[in-house]
Amino acid sequence: MCWSLAAQAQVLENYQNDLAFAKQEGWFKSSEMIQATLDVSLFPTSSFQFEFPEGATVFIDDILWFFASQDTLTTIELSDLKSKFGLEGKSSVLISVLNKGIQTSDVSIRKGYFGENTNYSIVVKTETGIEEREISRFYDFFFISLVLILLLVGLYKLIYPLVLYYIIDPQSLLTAEDFSETNALQKFFSLDVIFYVIIINLLSSLIVMVGIKVFDFALLKPMVSSGLNGLFFYWLVLTLILFGVTILKFLFIKFMTFVYDLGKNEFSHFFYLLRIVSILLVVITLLIAVFALNRPENLNTIMTYAFTVFFWAYIAGVFFLMLIMMKRMSFNNYHLFAYICTAELVPFLIISKFIMG
Repeated sequence: MCWSLAAQAQVLENYQNDLAFAKQEGWFKSSEMIQATLDVSLFPTSSFQFEFPEGATVFIDDILWFFASQDTLTTIELSDLKSKFGLEGKSSVLISVLNKGIQTSDVSIRKGYFGENTNYSIVVKTETGIEEREISRFYDFFFISLVLILLLVGLYKLIYPLVLYYIIDPQSLLTAEDFSETNALQKFFSLDVIFYVIIINLLSSLIVMVGIKVFDFALLKPMVSSGLNGLFFYWLVLTLILFGVTILKFLFIKFMTFVYDLGKNEFSHFFYLLRIVSILLVVITLLIAVFALNRPENLNTIMTYAFTVFFWAYIAGVFFLMLIMMKRMSFNNYHLFAYICTAELVPFLIISKFIMG
């Protein structure tokens, strides 16, 4: 029987003594990992056999491979590994296994021939607990886009320093300066407002693309599955669409203020909610950046909570807007309530229902 097992599994290299513990400091937390350098130049017809503990996240070089939802034992041919991660011409590759409290004894890596009955196909989600993560440059695109947005914010601050301070000041949400005659911004179709709206739309479209990626919308998946050039193209197209929607939103509010005879308060209404949306988008972007760098496998949960908070925060913002308008404007409260429902609540709830299915 021992001879039969030896015939089915011939170990050429055992990396147990090469496994090393490492600790990587992140922005808000540290990651514990086990690393090893694998030889991918010798024995081209051989295979690698890996054993990972539950909860492990595996990287090949800097590319996310998969997340093990339970204790996992899997085998992959060397040729498949090289093809999957673009290792042609390389003699070695670094594998990193991240998990809280992980030890070298939790990981096993062997190279050899493990019998004809072994499944050598590329790793997929199976009973072994492996959940493959698609290899893409999406998060490279995300951080490059984020840097570009920050550069635009810096340019905006250089050109309109006082306006930017007025926009990002959270105290104005309580003081209701948008409804005062001393409001620093009075016109929608002015260069400073349009510039700011474009920046917000760039940020919004970036978050939307992350949502498409994380929640795996089949119909929109081509938008987030292409190369860097394709990702930037879809990002700009989506930004243009959102910019058009923003203009239509403002025109709709302007029309509703005319119908309800509320005077020229459309800009104050629009910009008060735009400020709330801006703050929420910045918070969501920070969360995405932190978890994309440290725990990308948890982004699905984080995005779910983030969008839920966004929904209720926007509803709360609409409620506070109604209270401010009741205080600042001499109109019947039922009249204002009907206006808020028609101009904000009903359209927002319909769109939310459409998005959430």
